[in-house]
Amino acid sequence: MVSLEAFSELLEVLYSAPLQQEQWERFLVLVSKHTESEYAAFLCANSRLGLSVFAQGGSSILDGVDMLAYKEKFAPNDPFRAPVLQIGQPAVVQGEDLLPNDALLQTDLYRQLLAPQGYRYATLVLLSVNVRRLEVISIWRSVNQGPMDDDSNRLLNLLVPHIQRALEIRHVIGVAQQRLAGAEAMVDASATATFLLTRHGRVLHRNGAAEVLLRENGVLTLQEGMLVASQARFKEPLRKLFQDAAVPVSPQWKAEPVHALALHRASGKKPLQLLASPLPPSHRDRSKADLVLLVTDPEKPLSFPDEVLHALYGLTPAQTEVANGLLTGYTLDEIATLRRVSLGTVRQQVKSILSRTGTSRQSDLIKLLMTLPQAAGAN
Repeated sequence: MVSLEAFSELLEVLYSAPLQQEQWERFLVLVSKHTESEYAAFLCANSRLGLSVFAQGGSSILDGVDMLAYKEKFAPNDPFRAPVLQIGQPAVVQGEDLLPNDALLQTDLYRQLLAPQGYRYATLVLLSVNVRRLEVISIWRSVNQGPMDDDSNRLLNLLVPHIQRALEIRHVIGVAQQRLAGAEAMVDASATATFLLTRHGRVLHRNGAAEVLLRENGVLTLQEGMLVASQARFKEPLRKLFQDAAVPVSPQWKAEPVHALALHRASGKKPLQLLASPLPPSHRDRSKADLVLLVTDPEKPLSFPDEVLHALYGLTPAQTEVANGLLTGYTLDEIATLRRVSLGTVRQQVKSILSRTGTSRQSDLIKLLMTLPQAAGAN
């Protein structure tokens, strides 16, 4: 029987995880614990970053050398890859249902990477499987632990929609991060609700999208020129967000800190996602603002600029899907599987894309596409 205590603990960590990798790692540690498994890894692939292991957790985890070996040597021939793409939709599936365990034991992946760690039985939580994005949580159990039991499978199935929601939040914030730049000119040109603020929350400039947001969302409001949260419980977190984001980025920091906040709505709709970033000194002097605040609404989905590919190269919608599949790292066979068309059709579409983009090889095409500006919803 699924433990309510375990489920609640997992949800608590999961909903604090979208913006913090260490929380995703903690979530995977708990997944391993409550399913009595050795190891869990969150594998991601998209058209911008390629394949990566975003987080991992468990009683034993792969080190950096092993992870690099998986990405470079084993991932292209991962025996679970083709069956996963055949499923093509969110699901919790057992490794044995995708590949007989005896067949797994004969693979280089098992002999060289899994066996030394004591991993034997797999369960895969498929979250997104399409030409633009692949997100899978891979859970492994030892010989002594055996295959995943029914209660653990039920727990994982209950978690799937919640993990997907957490990932949606992360993707929206990721899109917002890509939009960080400039001051007034960028603000006014952006379709994202954008504010230029002092460290105290005084609005010095806002774009048209921000005006619409203030009129319609009921979560943020202006009081005597100050941007404040409508709900009392969010007033202090919002003030702290402004204060933290106003601190200039230090050259010694390896990465710019993330300043983000989710504002929940009484209506039950998905929360607004706020991302704040300090302005560089040159922009502060000119605008008198300390930070830029981007607000995205997941109820208004952002779209990949397919029309840009059409305008620049005349790509059709089908060709755009194929181009995204190539950027994500799929083979032509895998793109055909995901799009439910023949390999010959995909090959012809690639040939047309090469002709329209003036490239002669797939590698040249990918290099060209990667120079395009990343826009909202691209990943």
